[in-house]
Amino acid sequence: MVVAPPPPPSPEPGSDPARHASLKAILMAVPSGDTRVDPEARPERQRVRAAVAALAAEVVGGGLPARWDLLARTRWPAAAPASEVSLYEVAATVSAPVRFEVDNPYPEHRAYPSPRAKFPVRLVAQEGGGSRFPRPEAGDALGVPAVPAAPAVPPGSVGPGGAGGDHIRTFALPDALPSFYGPLRTVLTGLETGHVLASLALLGRALGRPLSVAGPSGATEAWARPLPGAAVPGYVMTPEPQGRPIPQSPQIPSPDAGGTPSPDASPSTGSGGTTWNQVVWERNSGRAPRGVSGFTGAHRPAPAALWRAALNTLAGSGRGLGALQPARSALGLFCWVREVEDVADGCYEIGFDGTARRVGELGAARGALLVDSAAAPGLAFELDACNLVWLVTADLTAACRTSDAPAPRVAADLLAAAGWTAQHLSYAMAAHGLFARPLRSYDAEGAATALGLGPDRVPVYQLACGPNRFTEPALDVRHFPGGAA
Repeated sequence: MVVAPPPPPSPEPGSDPARHASLKAILMAVPSGDTRVDPEARPERQRVRAAVAALAAEVVGGGLPARWDLLARTRWPAAAPASEVSLYEVAATVSAPVRFEVDNPYPEHRAYPSPRAKFPVRLVAQEGGGSRFPRPEAGDALGVPAVPAAPAVPPGSVGPGGAGGDHIRTFALPDALPSFYGPLRTVLTGLETGHVLASLALLGRALGRPLSVAGPSGATEAWARPLPGAAVPGYVMTPEPQGRPIPQSPQIPSPDAGGTPSPDASPSTGSGGTTWNQVVWERNSGRAPRGVSGFTGAHRPAPAALWRAALNTLAGSGRGLGALQPARSALGLFCWVREVEDVADGCYEIGFDGTARRVGELGAARGALLVDSAAAPGLAFELDACNLVWLVTADLTAACRTSDAPAPRVAADLLAAAGWTAQHLSYAMAAHGLFARPLRSYDAEGAATALGLGPDRVPVYQLACGPNRFTEPALDVRHFPGGAA
């Protein structure tokens, strides 16, 4: 009697080699050209002059109903009571210019960072059956009316007519980024999408209109005026039900020298009464001397309250994440700590529940984190002046296990979740006077080796945080309702 051989074992969920390779290729993309040579730098300086002229004419963001007045009434990181603020006002507050740094080749700053201030991620607010498109660069108060058309809704996505009707959705214009980024355009717009979603969630709560990620958008963006490039659908955010109790973020005590919680540590975030309006104003990506790109720091210790605030922020960062929760479960987070009061220098593995475990010394991996400034003239990345350097990683197997979608969709969700995390941390840094510089200029393979990451776990994003050495001359372009300052 011939016994048939047993069938081959079924592959482990998420172990498809081709899918892994495709996902890794997207996440680890590098620019196709030299990003140190920016042919648009000179026109960007011309843009500063135009911004000054526009300021005098009261048109820079003046048509957008940003609610800086309400953000000035709410202390960071609290949420405001439910309000009648419209979704368009929330979208306008996130989209509106905050300041122009007149000595910066990329002068425009908003509530979130963007590569070379190009802001390729755009918002559409749909409420009461109408759509409005904030366009701060045009000073457009009403937005552009949508062309009535049935949107294409791929399986698993949320179209404009779904999710209860009222929503804010994102889309990206990757071609707005310089061509030398090449395939990195997809990564940068994916990360910026996460920054924008987190800004909508956090500032929406601060305005009394909390929002959650409902899912990917299936909308085809057809507008009465042409868009500057092909639009890539992003995500839909919908209002949380009114009357929902506001959850309190767990308070994380600071660790002692060994990295374990100190029983006598104060749970205070140490925000000192900072308002959301001030936090948005203070948020920046670091500054460098004129003619140099990058950041330099002041080389000074940071207070213990900074570390507690960062961990508390992470512990509460799941609210509003919604459909991106599975993607975030595949992310990991490390932090290099230097000269933070009551916290031992070293490398920490961080949990999204706000826990921190010291796993190594400070110097072991820091050399692999950032491009060597000496080998890249015109760049200044003063990592030794940073008190905290965060590194987001992605577990490819876990990501494929949580979703059976094609690799580009999985990558988009991972990048959005990484950007979401970085934006939460950026506001926490700003509340304590530190810049937060998003970075993709690091030796990913070297960092993975130094951290002892397995082959399925790759670095995705970095956030370098420290005190600024320089103060940039800035024009405040926030327009308060009724002219109030």
